Amino acid sequence: MELSSAGPPLGAGPERTAMNSTAESVVLSAEPTSLVNADAAADRRADLEKKQARIANLLQQVGCDGLLILDPDNFAWLTGGAAARGVVDPAEFPALYYSADQRWVVTSNVDSQRLFDEELDGLGFQLKQWPWHGDREQLLADMCHGRAIACDRSRSGLKSVSEPLRRLRRALTPYEQACLRAVGAIVSHALEATCRNLAPNESEREAAGQLHHRLVHRGAQPVLVEAAADGRSRRYRQCGYTAVAIQRYGVLNVTARKYGLCVTASRSFCFGEPDATFRKEHAAACKVSATYIASSWPDAMPRQILATGRHIYQLTGFEHEWRLCPQGYVTGRAPVELKLTPQTEELLQADWAVTWYGSVGAACSCDTFLISNEGPASATPTEVWPLKRLRVQGAEFLLPDLLLR
Repeated sequence: MELSSAGPPLGAGPERTAMNSTAESVVLSAEPTSLVNADAAADRRADLEKKQARIANLLQQVGCDGLLILDPDNFAWLTGGAAARGVVDPAEFPALYYSADQRWVVTSNVDSQRLFDEELDGLGFQLKQWPWHGDREQLLADMCHGRAIACDRSRSGLKSVSEPLRRLRRALTPYEQACLRAVGAIVSHALEATCRNLAPNESEREAAGQLHHRLVHRGAQPVLVEAAADGRSRRYRQCGYTAVAIQRYGVLNVTARKYGLCVTASRSFCFGEPDATFRKEHAAACKVSATYIASSWPDAMPRQILATGRHIYQLTGFEHEWRLCPQGYVTGRAPVELKLTPQTEELLQADWAVTWYGSVGAACSCDTFLISNEGPASATPTEVWPLKRLRVQGAEFLLPDLLLR
C-alpha cells in the first residue's frame, strides 16, 4: 500500500482519482448535498410513513398483530428524533405501539402535552396515556392482551424482534442522513471553537464545559466528552476529563446526539510548536484513519479493513497501538450500533454511518462518515481548520491536522 502525506492543501476539496478497480477518493464537503431538510416537518412525516411501511412488513414476517417499542433509541428512530426529556424514571419513559397501518405514543399524562406540542405534532401519532399516579405496565398489559405482539425488548408473552429492528435502523434514510450531517456540523463547530478559544493553563474541565455549552446551545445532547492535556491520553485512551491544566497541547473528543442520531469526532491543538513525539503520533494516527476511511465501501469486510490498518500501525513504527483501544464502530441511533472488531462478520452497507478512531500514543484521529456507493463522505467536515493531505493508493484524503496556537 502506498501511503504518503503532504502539507495542508490550499484547495477546497480532494481530487477524485482512482484508488483501485472500484474505489475513489473520499468526498469531504462542508455543505450537505441532500435536498432533505432535517428541520422540515413534511420531510420528517414522509420519513415516518416509510418506516410505518417497514414495520408493517416486519409484522407480516413475524406473524404478529402489533409492535411494542420500549427502547429509547428505537423510540427516537421511529419518531424522527423525539426524546423523553425530563423523565428520570425508566419505568415512566414513553413507548410506542404499532399496528400495520396505525401508530400510537404511550405516555403519562405529565408528558403527553409536551410531546405533541414540541415533538410529535402532525406526525400521525395517536395517544394512549396513563395517569402519573397510575401504572405504565398495566396499560401496556391491557394493550397487548389477547393479541400476538412483537417487542423490541425481551418481555414475557411477547415475541422479541430486537435484532431485526437494530438491523433495520442501521441503514439511514435520506432524511436521517441530512439529520446526521446537521449534527456533524454542530459537533465540528463545538470542537473547533473550543480549541481556538481555550487559553494556556485552563483545565480539561474547562474545555469540557465549553464543549457542553456549545453543544447544548445548538440543541445537541452531549453523550461523551473527553479532554486530554499534555499526553494524558497516552496512558488512558478513554480518558474523560479532570482538573489537569492544559499547558502544551490538548486532544478533544466528543459524541453528541440530536434528532436522535449520534456523531463522534476529535480535534487536537497545540500552544506553540508540538514536540516531535506528539507530531509523529498524530501523523501516524491520521495515516491509520485515512486507511480505514479509504476502505469504507459497501460490502467491505471489517476484519480486512482492520488488518490493513494494523499493517499501517506497523509501518509507522507503532505496531502494538491498535490493541489499546477500539478502532471503530457503526453508529446511528445508538452511539455504537455495531462494534467493528476482527471477529465482525457483517459486511459494511450503503447508508450506514461509521466512526473510525486511529489512536497512536497521545494522539487520535476520529471522525464519522456516511458509506455510499459513491464512496465515504464525511459527516463531520472541518469549518476553518488546518488539514493534512494524505494519499492512499492514489486517492487523496483531507484529515484534520494539529491546530497551532
